Amino acid sequence: MAWLQAVREVLRYEWLLLQRHRKLAAAAVGLLFVPALYALIYLWSMWDPTSHTNELPVGLVNLDAGAQYRNRDLNLGTDVLAAIEQHGLFHYQRFSDREEARRLVRRGDLAFTLEVPADFSRRALPGEAPGAAKLTLYTSEGNNYSSAGFARRFAPEVAQRVNTMLGEARWELVLSSAAGSKRSLDTLRTALADLHQGTAELQAGLKKAGEGQGTLLDGSQRANEGAGRLRTGAQQLAEQAPQLSGGLRQVAPLLRGIDARRPSDADLAALRQGTRQLTEGQRELGRGLDALAAGGRQIGGGLGQLKTAADDIPIFGGSIVEGVVPLEDGTRQLVAGLDTAREGNERLLAASQRIDEAVISLTEGTQRAGAAAAQAAARLPEDQRLDSFVDGTRELARGSDVLAGSLRQLATGHEALGGGLAKLHEGAARIGLGLELVRGSLPLAVDSPGGSAQGLTMSVEPVIEVVAPVPNNGIALTPNFVPLALWVGAVMAAFLVHFRRIVQPLEGLPRTAQVAGKLVLPLAAVLTQALLMMAMLVGVLHVPMPQPGLFALTLLSASLTFLLLIFALVRLLGDLGKVVAVVLLIVQVSAAGALLPIQLNDAAFQAMHPYLPLTWVVSAFRASLFGAYDGVFWPQLGVVLAIAASALVVGTVAGRWRVMPLAEWRPPLDIE
Repeated sequence: MAWLQAVREVLRYEWLLLQRHRKLAAAAVGLLFVPALYALIYLWSMWDPTSHTNELPVGLVNLDAGAQYRNRDLNLGTDVLAAIEQHGLFHYQRFSDREEARRLVRRGDLAFTLEVPADFSRRALPGEAPGAAKLTLYTSEGNNYSSAGFARRFAPEVAQRVNTMLGEARWELVLSSAAGSKRSLDTLRTALADLHQGTAELQAGLKKAGEGQGTLLDGSQRANEGAGRLRTGAQQLAEQAPQLSGGLRQVAPLLRGIDARRPSDADLAALRQGTRQLTEGQRELGRGLDALAAGGRQIGGGLGQLKTAADDIPIFGGSIVEGVVPLEDGTRQLVAGLDTAREGNERLLAASQRIDEAVISLTEGTQRAGAAAAQAAARLPEDQRLDSFVDGTRELARGSDVLAGSLRQLATGHEALGGGLAKLHEGAARIGLGLELVRGSLPLAVDSPGGSAQGLTMSVEPVIEVVAPVPNNGIALTPNFVPLALWVGAVMAAFLVHFRRIVQPLEGLPRTAQVAGKLVLPLAAVLTQALLMMAMLVGVLHVPMPQPGLFALTLLSASLTFLLLIFALVRLLGDLGKVVAVVLLIVQVSAAGALLPIQLNDAAFQAMHPYLPLTWVVSAFRASLFGAYDGVFWPQLGVVLAIAASALVVGTVAGRWRVMPLAEWRPPLDIE
């Protein structure tokens, strides 16, 4: 019998089992969909878990009492939780009671809680030591290890966010402090300008005070001279006035002898000249007192301006004001004394004028006495006028005394003015030194860091460049989970035929024909599973496939290889080979690097990694689906096909057939 006829004969007997046992046929059709359904359920459940994290319940507990930092009231706990809620990564729930939130975590109602302690702001704001402030994440790994993993990954993200907020706040304070320093420097420069203006006004006031002091000195000298003459004349007049008055009272009885006894014309001329000199001296004294009063008021005005300017001067203004106060007091005393002296001088001038008039009358009467004694007797002054004359001389004497006292007060005020001006000069000198020191100490400008608080805090931003991009988590799991589903399908396809049994009429056929005939149905099943898997990925999950031909080739090659491996195990170990196939699947899940990078596994799994078929199948899937491994595809597929060929050779050579009588020929599965 030809080899192909032998293969068809073996296949005919296997097909008879399907025809005779409808449930076996139905089971065969059902298992075609198992890998695709298995992959669909798993991948669908894991398709994009990150889009559902906002449904994961997480508790937020803020116990932060806040703190004051550089005159600002801050509560970082409130700001941190508000920023976290705005981000919206999880389904957040606020709690005021920490123990209640922890109880819900232990009960499984919350994935974890984020707790902000009461001293968080107080410890975080100064930044005195790394990690001084703590944020507590409370979770239960026993409830759900994945939820605990979310908490562990969430912790550094929160820490980075908080540190960023703190950096922004601190830089904002630095920038505002720099701006405030600049404003303070500008204010200080303005104040120094005002101070310079005040010193200029002070110097002008000192100049006016010096001029007033010179005028006062001249007036004082003239006043002293006039006062001396006035005092002498007043004393003489006061001494002679009673005698004159008494003589005039007695002149009537003596009128007859007046011509013989009257004074000579020279004496009368001298008397009249003396009264005129007295009147002129009085007027000169009045002019001197007026000049003194003007100088005193000018000094008072200058001192007022000086005091006003000194009030605006920082540091040394108080000393200047203290020096000006005695000057003001002395000036006021001087002006008061000068006013009093002027009043006395006015009275003296009036009295002198009356004396002058009386002397004129006296001299004229005396001169006329010799010619008209009778007329002189009629024209003699009355007693009241004589009394007025005596009173005028006395008042003149008192005025001269007042004038002398005023001049003494003027001398005292002049001494006080000299002392005040000396202190004022000393204060002005100290102000000049202080201004020079301040001007030399001021910086030209305040350097402020450029940029913004956010830019200074986050001046570096990482940019991630991704090669062989993957749209989402479900698509990323496709190269990992599809091979597992195909392996499960291959294991189930192995139950369709007896890999170690053959019916008695086929016992004499060639072994290769027997093997080929046995593999036709399960190979058709696994290849159909692969095509259904691709249809599900494209039509249901909409997995993008840049190279669908290579991906389909990978699916078919993987299904073929997995079936031949199971065939070889069953040929070597019997039905125990199917158990070994399941165990091998479990080992490959961990050692093939399908879920985690192989470098993260134990050393034993890393040692097995290069020799497992799933390792190369996963690599071929990633290369065909994502363009991974720099697009290198054929070496991985070659290794997969080499494993399939090796398994076919081993399965063909190894093991012996158990010949079954035709009457005992039954399906591998008991499905009746």
